[in-house]
Amino acid sequence: MSTLTFPSGATVVLGPDPDPEQWHAVRATGIGGSDIAAICGLNPWTSPLKIWFKKVGQAVPRRNDEALSEAAEMGHELEPVVARRFTKQTGLPALSNPGTLRLPDVPWALVNLDRATIENGEMGALELKTRSSYALNEWLEETPVDVQVQVQWQLMVTGWSFGYTAALIGGQRTIVHRIERDEKLIDDLLAIAAEFWGWVTTGTQPPLDGSVATGQLLDRLHAHPTRKDVIADATEVEKWLSVRRTAREQLAAAEIAMTEADNHLKALAGDGTDVYIRGELAYTWRPRRGQISWKTAALDLNPDLDPEPYRGEDTRVLNIVMENQ
Repeated sequence: MSTLTFPSGATVVLGPDPDPEQWHAVRATGIGGSDIAAICGLNPWTSPLKIWFKKVGQAVPRRNDEALSEAAEMGHELEPVVARRFTKQTGLPALSNPGTLRLPDVPWALVNLDRATIENGEMGALELKTRSSYALNEWLEETPVDVQVQVQWQLMVTGWSFGYTAALIGGQRTIVHRIERDEKLIDDLLAIAAEFWGWVTTGTQPPLDGSVATGQLLDRLHAHPTRKDVIADATEVEKWLSVRRTAREQLAAAEIAMTEADNHLKALAGDGTDVYIRGELAYTWRPRRGQISWKTAALDLNPDLDPEPYRGEDTRVLNIVMENQ
């Protein structure tokens, strides 16, 4: 759209409805908004290695998952619906995608906006998502980190100062969040992306990470072995076998420590079910089920507690489920 202005000086290098071959060709010349989250290791479905393969022009075996493919298709088809819901909730317009933008000063920085919007006379980005009902909790308080990163990349390329995300959850609920431009985060993303693009231009494969997505990609890449024996570097093999062995030992030790802690807490509860400390419910135990339900308020009682075991759990809900099994 010619009415959109970009303070960054970004230019439209491809229209909003390009030929698929053209679109893929342009995407291969830089890093887009959906790429940056994966490069940062924030996309559970796509690894930095996969992005690198695509940018250097190496074929990547597709994930054979009809459900994910249909979800992607439905997400595209539902974009106009999410855009209308955004406008109904906020009163702000959802302007059409102007096409693929490139930042002249950083020519490998690309972005393809879902939509744009105007608030108080200023332009802003609008990212539209569709998610299953299982993702509701991820969106309630704020936009998930991977999508925040995507929007910050859009703001970097456009030069705009804010953006919105609108997510249609389970086909029934639309959740809207506003995102302010974060210069520090943008600087960090640029540094990460510049290093990654250096690997692309030199043909240097990026370091492997520990993501499930990378493991699944390697499974697909080597799904049909052509040889049986491999002579590998002894130092590298011994290093990673040692890392794996140590990790297994730590997991086993953690399981023992967790069971020991549970046993002590069960003994402290004794014939009771709800355990209080300092006037607050700390945890509940239903002996018949042999399970302990953690209450998130326990973190407030002791700020030194590790938050991970408590995250996302609600004692009341857990108790109701267990008692009705």
